Amino acid sequence: MRLILHIGTHKTGSTALQHFLSANGKELSEYGFYYASPAREFNLNSIANAILLDGQDKFKYFLLEKLRKAEQNGAHTIIASSENLYAMARYLTRFNAEKTSAMVLAKERILIERLRAAIPAHVECHVLCYVRRPDHYLESLYNQNVKRDALVAGEAVDFLNMIYDMLDYHRYFSIWRDVFGSSACSVRIYEAALPNLIEDFLRHVLGCEDISSFKQQDVRANERLSRDVLEYKRLRNEHVPYSEQKLEGRIFALVDKRITSPNNNHEYLSPDERAGLLSRLEPSMERLRTEFALPAFPRFSLEAARASWQPYPGLSLEKRREIEFHYNAVQRQIGFRVERLLIQAASLTRGSGIRRLLLEATSLFQ
Repeated sequence: MRLILHIGTHKTGSTALQHFLSANGKELSEYGFYYASPAREFNLNSIANAILLDGQDKFKYFLLEKLRKAEQNGAHTIIASSENLYAMARYLTRFNAEKTSAMVLAKERILIERLRAAIPAHVECHVLCYVRRPDHYLESLYNQNVKRDALVAGEAVDFLNMIYDMLDYHRYFSIWRDVFGSSACSVRIYEAALPNLIEDFLRHVLGCEDISSFKQQDVRANERLSRDVLEYKRLRNEHVPYSEQKLEGRIFALVDKRITSPNNNHEYLSPDERAGLLSRLEPSMERLRTEFALPAFPRFSLEAARASWQPYPGLSLEKRREIEFHYNAVQRQIGFRVERLLIQAASLTRGSGIRRLLLEATSLFQ
């Protein structure tokens, strides 16, 4: 049995790919592939999180169960996907800025070794990772985490200081190569896979030449907020309780759809900041490209960037008032009001069965 373990990275079309694989289980089985995910989930993220929190047992039991099912179905290859497997020690601890890169990478090695130990010896492993140009990865990851996470309340440059080591792809992927072996690891450039990452995965990873039989889906996953709404949410984030951050994220997604003339300027770095970042990361990018025989990352021209750059002017008073108006209207909807009350009640009943029931009740409104 073979295992293809897709580890991300974040913001490289992983969610769309996972939805596609989940929806095409029957079609994949005709090629001998079995897509493994927990019941009622479309990816391995919850299992990946358990590697950090609970050790490797949950992953091991999950994999053994899926191996049995794959063998029953006559499959020769299991596919498992979780972008949370990339930079686990940094990402899953919510970018703990107090830990140095050396500490984080040492922890990362332990987690990857723990993962490898949970995979039966007879299973042939192949680890796959898509990466995009680091400055674009930074900006997309920043937008996503301001949108989703109340812990991210600083500007993009502050976020860069928190996650800088995550942009050093060669350093992280070298750990995977050390643990799984060079021949078991491959990297693909996200931009080179466009405009259709799913087709790239089917053809170049799975070796499926005829893809006409697969269900094609238009999955618009993890859409970013417009710049003004994101800026407004960023300023609010430090005041949002952790327990309510998912609720707030859904409210702002609806607010964003109501905004007139949204600002879509998502260049969070100035041309000179971008050039400096890429210059610092160039040795890592070149080592990755050389060792894995990759095409070059998209070229960056400082002169062209300076000529076209328009800095974000900031959140105007008029736009702030418009966002506040829509935010208040959306959060007053009965579903959101009840859900917030249930979350707040659950926070007062820690450690009791009532809390669990209250949290389960909130899922009815999500």
